[in-house]
Amino acid sequence: LTAAGADVRVLTRPGYPWDRKDWLQQPSPLPDSIDDVVYRHAKSPSSFKPLLLYLVLAARVIARYARESRVACIHAASNHRNALPALLAAKRLGIPFYYEMRGLWEYSRLSYRPQLEGTAPFRFGLAYEGLVADKADKVHVISGQLARYARERWGIPERKMGLLPNCVDPDVIVPGQDSDVEKNTIGYAGSLVPYEGLDVLVDAVGILLRRGISVKVKVIGDGDMRQKLEEQVEGLGLGGAVSFLGRMAPDRARAELAKSSLVCLPRKPLRVCEMIPPIKLVEALAMAKPVIVSDLPVLRDELGPEQCGRVFKAGDPVALSKEIALMLEKTGEMRELGRRAREYVLSHRTWSIYADGIVKNTAPAARGSG
Repeated sequence: LTAAGADVRVLTRPGYPWDRKDWLQQPSPLPDSIDDVVYRHAKSPSSFKPLLLYLVLAARVIARYARESRVACIHAASNHRNALPALLAAKRLGIPFYYEMRGLWEYSRLSYRPQLEGTAPFRFGLAYEGLVADKADKVHVISGQLARYARERWGIPERKMGLLPNCVDPDVIVPGQDSDVEKNTIGYAGSLVPYEGLDVLVDAVGILLRRGISVKVKVIGDGDMRQKLEEQVEGLGLGGAVSFLGRMAPDRARAELAKSSLVCLPRKPLRVCEMIPPIKLVEALAMAKPVIVSDLPVLRDELGPEQCGRVFKAGDPVALSKEIALMLEKTGEMRELGRRAREYVLSHRTWSIYADGIVKNTAPAARGSG
């Protein structure tokens, strides 16, 4: 945004990160500047307060900061706990408000606790998301699938929505050296959570090994599913084939991922996965990596009109094992696939493309991969 000519003033959500349990355990200095952008923080109000009280108090903090900074508009990201106070502040000041809808947390929670569907917190959470989207002057959605959902559930008109998808800085996310690639190695870098489907990948590896196909998986990251996945690997006797490398700094993670023959993102066929794409997919494409993803509409959109990746039936380890075997066998075709992936990112998935649109308030229409 700064490179596109915007004078960006950043205020983190009031109360953050002091209202996070992990912050209480491991406090550290807050950054005042990242990449030459100044960040400001407000310790109160805490989001532990009742929602409506928090919204009113937080809106006052945001409005005061916006007035002192003489901002022309307010741009807030998901979810409604962050965006509603920003919306109230913008209305109070009489300036435009833009909502960047990067996910629906209610559906993310369903992947952990399906019993929440239809409950009051689930319904109210979605209602608040719809309220923010309805009152915003413009809604930036992360995918065409999410735009469709907003249109059908809340009646948000298409003319009001713009696509702001996952993107990369192509000078930072770059291809590795072919000579560094380790044969028959599958890479994954991201959170270890249920909806990512890594248990499906582990089962697929077991199938491949039983067929006599040598393959190794390197899992970078951490999360709630790590222990279960490690137990699954041990139970299947795959300790020599699947390695858990834990959390890494971004540059180190990319260096490790660059050694992989291909990248696999086996997301499960859950509602959140059907609407919200992972940024790690476009990062893998930018690294010119052959990718294999679940056959979900939003992931197909992310692969572009020429489909610069391969897909398999979501949740099916047998189908995944067949696709992996095919990809590892056709190394020449996979190298070409990676080349096309990098070209697609350079043409359609760099931040500069969309930052220019935001600054001019003319972001591309939210139509699929757009």
